[in-house]
Amino acid sequence: MKSFKLIPVGAALALYIAASASAFAVTVSPAGSISLTGSTTLTKSGIAVGCSANMVGSVTSAGAISITSASFSGNALCAGVTATGLPWTGQVLSTTSLSLSGVAVHTLLGACEPSTISAAVTENPNPHQTIIGLSNQALSGGCSVSGSLTTTPYLSIQ
Repeated sequence: MKSFKLIPVGAALALYIAASASAFAVTVSPAGSISLTGSTTLTKSGIAVGCSANMVGSVTSAGAISITSASFSGNALCAGVTATGLPWTGQVLSTTSLSLSGVAVHTLLGACEPSTISAAVTENPNPHQTIIGLSNQALSGGCSVSGSLTTTPYLSIQ
């Protein structure tokens, strides 16, 4: 009767899983404080409100994100948009995407409840810009958000 060697197979499987997990890990540089500025459009009950957004937070070298403040300006409706449930937390998932949880705002039209949104990440080496793109991301409460935010400093994601 043949004897199967399970230990080498198990070790090979463990190495494969470890290699696969590290293939999805990111490194963000520089780690530390960040700001995000740009235009956003919040839609609630069919009414779209275009605002300038300014967010402040931090990112770790492993890609953990924390947004600790967010403000919106522009027209009179923008003045009525306030961020709630801060900090919003998330993770840079890859060189081209991130996820942010707990995103919520109050508006003059009602509340947009905490939700998880996804965003595209684009690095432009010249000029040095990291752009966070939101495309019609749904928020609970009948809301959606789109926009383009530039990070300061420029973030390199590998």
